[in-house]
Amino acid sequence: MNFSWLSILLYAGFASGLVAMSGCDQLPGKPKESDRWVAPDAIKDFKALFGTNCSGCHGDDASIGPALSVQNPLYLAVVPKDFMRKVIADGIKGTAMPGFAKANGGDLTDEQVGILVTNLTSKAVQQTTLPSYSAALGDAAHGSEVYNQYCAGCHGRAGQGGKKAGSVVNPDYLHLVSDQYLRSVIVGGRPELGMPNYQQFAKDHPMSSEEIADVVAWLVSHRLTTEEANAPVSPTANEEANAAVSPTANGSSQ
Repeated sequence: MNFSWLSILLYAGFASGLVAMSGCDQLPGKPKESDRWVAPDAIKDFKALFGTNCSGCHGDDASIGPALSVQNPLYLAVVPKDFMRKVIADGIKGTAMPGFAKANGGDLTDEQVGILVTNLTSKAVQQTTLPSYSAALGDAAHGSEVYNQYCAGCHGRAGQGGKKAGSVVNPDYLHLVSDQYLRSVIVGGRPELGMPNYQQFAKDHPMSSEEIADVVAWLVSHRLTTEEANAPVSPTANEEANAAVSPTANGSSQ
């Protein structure tokens, strides 16, 4: 087969173009580096790890989660680093917090758990005097007085809810949260919801460690026992409850 010089030059130019395109990573249809699949074990970016594993419950910069924010600087200053690592790796039994470490059926390597812990704790506020992360329950009777001093302005005098915030003595709510959660919320607040921390309830008068423990004890005292929570509701109680909300109850239409 005879080729003209023009044909040879065209073929050579085409071949050179293909070589140049492959060398420049510009072949048609070739995915971008950012679009390539990455094995879960190879993800080392904090934002990606947090967004995939944590933000659904704890929220992020764009949304509020049902659980307290773990990017709250004051909360991060109080929670021990080793405890945070254990919670992320092992979870908390009896709660919705699962263990994310591979050893506990999760997807994260020890290195990835470490990346989360290191980046979160780096956001902690630096303060010299802070209440301890955990403590025994205090005096519930005195806690009632302390609650009225610091908390009633938002949650109402009896904790049933006020103009600014809802009930904190609802048994259903108290069964959803642990004693430690109640303490963490009082200490760190929930700034993403507008709830102040223990230093901000009263101007220039932060709550003492004893007062925090007493308020937690008072809140816990409103939690029903397991037997009470699981007790069946009698038909009579249901009828009375329905009558109380019926628009014709007691002959009233209002």
